[in-house]
Amino acid sequence: MEFLRFGSSIPGTYWGCCACCIIQNFNVDPDTKSSIQLVSGDGGYPIQGTGGSLFAGPTYRDIFWQRLRCGTFDSRDMPNHAFLAILTANQINGSIGKKWLEILKSAGFEFVRTVGNSVYSVQGILNELPKTGGTNQNYIFGLFRNIGTGAQSNPFIPPKAWTDLESVIPEAWETLDRHDLSSRQIAEGQFAGHKAVWVHIGKPKFLSEAEIEKAGAPVILAGQRSKNPQEPKASREARNKYQENLNKAKISPGLPLASF
Repeated sequence: MEFLRFGSSIPGTYWGCCACCIIQNFNVDPDTKSSIQLVSGDGGYPIQGTGGSLFAGPTYRDIFWQRLRCGTFDSRDMPNHAFLAILTANQINGSIGKKWLEILKSAGFEFVRTVGNSVYSVQGILNELPKTGGTNQNYIFGLFRNIGTGAQSNPFIPPKAWTDLESVIPEAWETLDRHDLSSRQIAEGQFAGHKAVWVHIGKPKFLSEAEIEKAGAPVILAGQRSKNPQEPKASREARNKYQENLNKAKISPGLPLASF
């Protein structure tokens, strides 16, 4: 089990969102021994205590509750914060997943939505929403804490800039002040709306590197975790060329290098 801020250590541009954390990997028993060093912000500098670097632990259960208090940006309290957790049907039906489900429930998490996972199923489109069943269920749970200084007076109200836009699908929040639609009707309305969007988008045409260059766009290579960040191809090639010349010259990277 681990906590991550959105984008904090996932290939991309490494912009972490300090307003919300993702909790993942509920495949370990909460009472298994573990720890995690605390770091500050996006810079990743270890947070120090009187005895040196600080760690959360010594079990996953401890880490969970400690992170739930302070999040991942710092070691200080975060009374206004959000957490999202996803468990699969297999996890929930297993003994370890059931333990975590009890912990999530006791921590004040609420059920948000069930989603299927197209990675493990076919990509065909249905003509109508099925009345029962489903496969590859992933259950999304969320904790939306709103108790500190600066708390929102009504967190269920969307921003006006959102409500001013034309509605594409009925949204679940609308049922809080409207009781003329059942959850089934909402699901059917969302089904129809999402399908219309799917058709509108159409099948994507992926481009080759040459086509990207021909279009005048930069070639941005994907991030490689713990190796290369997401970056323009020219930047990575320049760095690799620089390192290659360093290796040929057999000098320290800290020393000045003649033009190459």
